[in-house]
Amino acid sequence: MGKKKNPKQRHVPIRTCIATGEKKPKRELLRIVRHPETGDLEVDLRNKIRARGANISPTLEAFDLMVKKKVLPKALKLEDPISEKEYAKLRKKFRDAIEEKNFRPSNKPVKIRVKKKDIEKLDN
Repeated sequence: MGKKKNPKQRHVPIRTCIATGEKKPKRELLRIVRHPETGDLEVDLRNKIRARGANISPTLEAFDLMVKKKVLPKALKLEDPISEKEYAKLRKKFRDAIEEKNFRPSNKPVKIRVKKKDIEKLDN
């Protein structure tokens, strides 16, 4: 009789939240980056922006704690402090990102199927 092979378990990358210090799987956290071209602070939902990032738990409490502790400039290795105006813009983007992450928890694109005859009706 042959040996049964254990199914191979995939490696799950673990990251630390900069606000709370909790260690969680990478997929459960949101990533904040300074966009390399525009210089704006962005929430990188798909982890595709090629820039230094900081991971944070997807809650507004964690965001407020991050602002209170002033840890984001150090995590992103910024020379200048972040203004209140920039934090306000980032908070709105962060709140929108939480809603989108809850809407699409597996981070897969939403597919909508439309019949050809429905498209033709719209064109007329």
